[in-house]
Amino acid sequence: MMKVLQTVSILALPLMALAACSGGGADKDGDGKISKDEVAAEAAAIKFSPGEWENKVEIIDVKFDDSKLPPEAKGMSGAIVKQMVGQVQTTKNCLTEEEAKKPGADFLAGAENDECTYKTFDLSGGKINADIACKGKEAGQEGNIKLTGNYTATSYDMEMGMVMSSGQMGAMTIKAKNSAKRIGECKG
Repeated sequence: MMKVLQTVSILALPLMALAACSGGGADKDGDGKISKDEVAAEAAAIKFSPGEWENKVEIIDVKFDDSKLPPEAKGMSGAIVKQMVGQVQTTKNCLTEEEAKKPGADFLAGAENDECTYKTFDLSGGKINADIACKGKEAGQEGNIKLTGNYTATSYDMEMGMVMSSGQMGAMTIKAKNSAKRIGECKG
């Protein structure tokens, strides 16, 4: 079961990266592919308000494909789902003036080691619409992530849908809500 949670954390990084971006029409060269550089360039046009931000992620639903789970884990998947669903993780971070003006490309496009491709990346008009496919660090790990929502300079709300699969663990589907808002000035 620990591998399932590791898979979630590996594939969730691009979600957090996209949570802070905005723009529209990321495929600037019109080749039908959206590169990490195009994502970063598009996001550079968006300005968030610097200050302290509070981010909340709530797990709405989790489903496992029990067929690939080891026998000792099959009976535990229901308990894990009950533990995860309804959980709200709240974090706070300081967005500096410099970060608010131009977040780094690695932050916006995911970690260097991520192998993600952007099927859709449209963040125009205060709307979030992204469809991302990622490969995990272990052979056979992959995930599809869809984001929809709204944003302003001081907040965002989005729904996330993730379908993750691993040759060893089978498929897992997670639905979550992510919201953030600026709550004041950064504390010392």
